[in-house]
Amino acid sequence: MDPRTPVLVGVAQHTAATTPNEPVEMMAAVARAALDDADPRLLDRLGAIRVIRGINPYNDPGRLVADALGLAGVSTGLTQHGGQEAFDLVTATAIDIANGHLDAALVCGAETMRTRRKDKSAGIRSTYLPELEDAAPDTSYGSTAPYWDELDTAARTNVAVNFYAMAETARRHRNRESPEAHRARISELWAAAAAVAAHNEHAVLRSAPNAEEIGTPSDANRMVADPYPKLMTSNVNVDMAAAVVICSAEAASAAGIPDDRWVFPLAASGAYDHWQTRTRWDLDRSPAMGIAGRSLLTHLDTEIDAFDHVDLYSCFPIAIQVAQEELGQTAGAPFTITGGLTFNGGPFNTYCLHPLVTAVHRIRETGGSAFLSGNGGFFTKHAFLALGSAPTDGPFEQLRPQDAVDALPSRPLTTESPATGVLEAYTTVFGRDGSPDHSIAAVLATDGSRSWARMFDPADIEQLRTCDAVSEPVRLETADGPIPTAQLA
Repeated sequence: MDPRTPVLVGVAQHTAATTPNEPVEMMAAVARAALDDADPRLLDRLGAIRVIRGINPYNDPGRLVADALGLAGVSTGLTQHGGQEAFDLVTATAIDIANGHLDAALVCGAETMRTRRKDKSAGIRSTYLPELEDAAPDTSYGSTAPYWDELDTAARTNVAVNFYAMAETARRHRNRESPEAHRARISELWAAAAAVAAHNEHAVLRSAPNAEEIGTPSDANRMVADPYPKLMTSNVNVDMAAAVVICSAEAASAAGIPDDRWVFPLAASGAYDHWQTRTRWDLDRSPAMGIAGRSLLTHLDTEIDAFDHVDLYSCFPIAIQVAQEELGQTAGAPFTITGGLTFNGGPFNTYCLHPLVTAVHRIRETGGSAFLSGNGGFFTKHAFLALGSAPTDGPFEQLRPQDAVDALPSRPLTTESPATGVLEAYTTVFGRDGSPDHSIAAVLATDGSRSWARMFDPADIEQLRTCDAVSEPVRLETADGPIPTAQLA
C-alpha cells in the first residue's frame, strides 16, 4: 500500500439533550473523542484543524479548537455555507494527505441552534468564546458566490423550504399524481427515514412517527410550505457536533492504530448546477447531481445499489426523489443511515459529518462500502464520497465533471415579468398559526424565461392546494415591488 494513502482512523459525534451549549466547546469535545477513537498519540502529528462553517460569530473557529486541544502551529481552515461542504472538506484533506502536504488532520463542525433559539426566546444573547479581532483561517474553502439575487429575496424563493416545496409540486405534476396520492407517497418515504432514526442513538427524533402522522397537519406538525408540514422539513433546532481524524496509512501505522479500524476514502466527485435557480431548465431535476454522482459510480465500476450503506442528502422529500432518479437507486431502497435531516437532525452545514461517522462505524463492524451525498443551497452544489473497508487499486481521486454541466441548456435570465404565462411550480406558505398566507409561483413565459410571482386570491390558493394547477395559465400584474401578483386566468 502507498504510505500516503489517506485513511479515516478516528470519528465521534454528539447530540446534546439539554442546553446551553457552545459550538467551539462541542467541537473540542468531539475532537478529543475522535482522537481517542484513533489513538491519542496521533495528536502530535496533526497538521491542520478544518471546520465546517456554522451559524455563529467565529471567523477562525479552528484556532479556538486548537487552543482547547493545546495545539500550537497547526494550520486552520473554514468552509463557506453549504450542505455539501463537509464532504468537499474531507475530500480536500484526503487529497492533501495523499499529496504529502499533511500527515494527519482533524475535520469537525458543530451547530448550537437549539441553544441560540432558546436564548432568543428568553431575551438573552448566546454566549460565545472570545476571539481575536483580526482572526481569520489560514485557508478558506468553497465559493462565496451568493445563492440568490434581489428578485429571489423579494419572492422568498431564497428560503429553502419554499424552493424545495415548489420543486415538489413540479415533480408531482411530472408524475401525474393527485395532491392526495402524492402526499401519501412522500409521507411513506419520510416514515422510512423516521424508522431508521428510531434505532440511532444520536438522532434527535426517535419516536418513529408513521406516514399518517408525518403527512397530517396538527398543532405539533404545522404546515410550513405546501405540501410540507414540519415533519417533512430539515430540523435545524439541534445542538450537534461531529469530528473525523484523517491521516496517511504511514501515520496510522506509526501511531499503532490497527488496520482493521481503518476506513478508506475510495473516491469523490462534485459539481454545481446552473447557479441562478431561475435559469435552470427544470426546478425538480438536478443534472449536476446526476452527472457528478454517476461519474463517481462509473469511476468505481459499480452502481449505487451495490453499496452496503447509502446516505443521500435528505433535507426535504424532493431531494431524495431527485437523487434516486439521478443516481439510479432502486425505488424503495434504503436512502439514509441516520434518519436524515428531519429525524436525525440537520445541523445546518455540518449534517454530512454525521452519516460519515455512522458509515465509519458500520464499515468497521461489518466491512463493505458506503456511498454518501451532500447538497448545498437549492440543488446548487453537490458532493459525493465513497468509503470502503479496503482501498482501491489506484490513488484517491476527486472527479469534477463541471464542463458537462455547464454545457447543458439554460433558461434566459430576465428581470422583466411577462403579462401572461403558465404555472410551472408553486407552493403555499403558512403562518405559524397554521393558516395559508400566500402562494409563491414559478411562471414560464412564451420565450421560455422563468419569473417568480405571488398569489393572494383565496380561491386561487384553494385551487393550488387541492388540485394540480401546473400548466394552468395565469395573468400577472405589476405590483409596488419587484415581484408581480399572479391570478389564475
